[in-house]
Amino acid sequence: MEASYPGMKVLLANNLMMAYNQAEAAQPVFAFVEDGFTKLPEFEMMLALFSALDTRWVAVMDSLGAIPARTSSPLLNVGAGIFELTKTDTPQQFSQYFDMMVNAPRRDQAGIGKRNGGAAPATDFNKIILIGSSTGGVEALRSVLVGFPALCPPTLIVQHTGKNFGQGLVSLLDRICAAKVVPAEDNMKLEPGHVYIAAGQRRHMGMTQRKPMRARLKEGPPISGHIPSVDALFTSAVPYGKEVVATILTGMGQDGAKGLLALRNAGATTFAQDEKSSVVYGMPRVAWETGAAEKQVSLARMAGTLLQAAKA
Repeated sequence: MEASYPGMKVLLANNLMMAYNQAEAAQPVFAFVEDGFTKLPEFEMMLALFSALDTRWVAVMDSLGAIPARTSSPLLNVGAGIFELTKTDTPQQFSQYFDMMVNAPRRDQAGIGKRNGGAAPATDFNKIILIGSSTGGVEALRSVLVGFPALCPPTLIVQHTGKNFGQGLVSLLDRICAAKVVPAEDNMKLEPGHVYIAAGQRRHMGMTQRKPMRARLKEGPPISGHIPSVDALFTSAVPYGKEVVATILTGMGQDGAKGLLALRNAGATTFAQDEKSSVVYGMPRVAWETGAAEKQVSLARMAGTLLQAAKA
């Protein structure tokens, strides 16, 4: 295959973390992915990176009798556009897929990277935005945050993801968003134009109880089954009540629903992603059915809805 593409460089990775780091650094045109990797929860991060880089990829199964990941993973059924090969396929078949994918029209890359448009004065917003998400949330966060202006309201996010993938998520989102995306740190002042991410770490993120608003990171047992927990973040913001806009995006389980209800009762504006646009309608469903969310919103309209509510 290399002979057909002079100058082509081939990189090998034997674990998902190595694969992610290599892909982020090398920005490959094409990737063969062991099917076992696609069944890991953390593969959601690879999907988002491949999408951001416009990297074409193929899942390779061990044998013809293998059960493809796309039959059991909701993530792979949402626009993944992958082919599935087996290790018994001939080199000619591998080359055929390679040629097909590499030579396919590529997405315009002009919009990839930091966005310059949409900047709005910080004084346009007078509230803080809180977001909780889980399965399918990486892509959902990309969709929401690219709609935020450079001087967006201070935004705190808890995303359930695997250990060691938190920094990758921050880097990915910062690459494509106008606002500055940073990992949350204890006692960090919450400022306009910044998005603070808690993901893949062993501490809960919350907010200090007195102004000026600051992030608080605290060790403790799982809350609603997770560290960091969406419920922990939402509950910590209850004292600010009417100064908060909060939403729950796609994800399994019910983390965030109790905290969102407490926020709504304290005067916050609350939303949940709707079923149609959710990869997994678990967390948003519980938030809606318990009355924690005032309104269900599609992913396509979520950014605008949050920003409008932050001006009210």
